[in-house]
Amino acid sequence: MIKDFKKLETALTERARELGRDRKKVFLAVSGGVDSSLVAAVLCRAFGSENVVGLYRDIKNNPKHKNDVALLQSVLGFKLIMIDGNSLYDDFLAQTKKEFTAAGLPWAEEGSAEADASGFTSAYASCKSRFTTPMAGFISKAIDNGKGLIFGTGNAEEDGLLRYFDKFGDGAVDNNIINGLTKSEVRQMATYFGVPQQIVTKLPSADLEGNGDAHNDESQLTSWAKKMGYNLELSYGSADGSAEGNIAWALKENEKNGVVNGKNGNVGEQGLANEPFHYTEKQIPLILFLREIERSTKHKTFAIPGLERSILHDQGLVD
Repeated sequence: MIKDFKKLETALTERARELGRDRKKVFLAVSGGVDSSLVAAVLCRAFGSENVVGLYRDIKNNPKHKNDVALLQSVLGFKLIMIDGNSLYDDFLAQTKKEFTAAGLPWAEEGSAEADASGFTSAYASCKSRFTTPMAGFISKAIDNGKGLIFGTGNAEEDGLLRYFDKFGDGAVDNNIINGLTKSEVRQMATYFGVPQQIVTKLPSADLEGNGDAHNDESQLTSWAKKMGYNLELSYGSADGSAEGNIAWALKENEKNGVVNGKNGNVGEQGLANEPFHYTEKQIPLILFLREIERSTKHKTFAIPGLERSILHDQGLVD
């Protein structure tokens, strides 16, 4: 819950200026969703809209997102670069399919049942997300004397608990000024900043599977939960903050009691039901599910592992 919109506005803009100090232009990728829209609004307030550059990359995306980005730009006035990446994507896949066939590797067409069963659907989605990375890297450097600074757009639930991002795609950023806000708080703050309501209230969706809103955040997380044996319906809550989502509830409980990845992250079902927690039959499976998700995605925040020279030295393998 946001207690003071004006003070939060000041905190966000001041943090943006601090992170973007000495930059003539600042960059972000805009998707047409509320998270990137809020960041765009904050950056325009912090640096002036003439110094903010947004990239919209279209690869098999629902046209409504492009329209929403154009609407956002008309309201905020930032510089917008739209890249149609469909031909790049199609050409890459055509060449890759040919090489897979030559190498005797199996192939599954995008959108097919075989793709869902074999992991190709995840590969296609990751490819789309990661296609943005070289574009963002180039544009961010080209607009700012080769420095390059990419502002991230992930909220607290996605970045701090679920890590619902591709590490080398939408996760390839230099900072993230909204990683302390829940999705509901992002929506409320976006309204405060004047982001159009059709963006604020739209269904959160990564739109990476080429099937529009069928691939949305809440439905995918719910699907993951059910596949893992948890009868849950995951929710970000209402756009106006009147109803808190269960993911935000768990995020706050974890901050307060450490029940997901904190000091009480190993307390069992019975312990969660007893003193001092007294969690309900609906709340306990949610906590257990989020524990599994958090542990399986933790690697996204780690430094790249390897075989450190100190280990090689201690084993007498190098001088």
